[in-house]
Amino acid sequence: MFELVATLSRVNAQLLRILSPRIAESGLSVTELIILWKVNRKGPCKITEIISDSGIPGSTLTSLLDRLEARGYVSRTPDPADRRCIRIEGTPALQRLVSESVTRADGDLEKALADFPPESIDNLLTDLKRLESHLGAKRKP
Repeated sequence: MFELVATLSRVNAQLLRILSPRIAESGLSVTELIILWKVNRKGPCKITEIISDSGIPGSTLTSLLDRLEARGYVSRTPDPADRRCIRIEGTPALQRLVSESVTRADGDLEKALADFPPESIDNLLTDLKRLESHLGAKRKP
């Protein structure tokens, strides 16, 4: 079973090599880009949701969000339903960044995977999402 972890790690490294020019031009880390993509996709959400989705510890996420807020990509506001909670919301600058960067990154990945069967990619993504869900359900008390 550890072969699964090793293979996923190698594939991740290969994908990051393909995307490294896009990552570099953004001036952000991979983790920051992933968090921004999630916030943009999810819409306004609680910090606890981002922690749950990303697996990033709260203290790390707080400093990451400080940097992203300083760069104008996210804003933090009190949650109207629970004043103890903070909501994260993407800004127009985030929408532009994600639109431009993700479009270019998708193009890079499509080019790299042009000769790989599309149905295999669809099946792989479906299976990985199922695995993620399964493992996430195992973590819950």
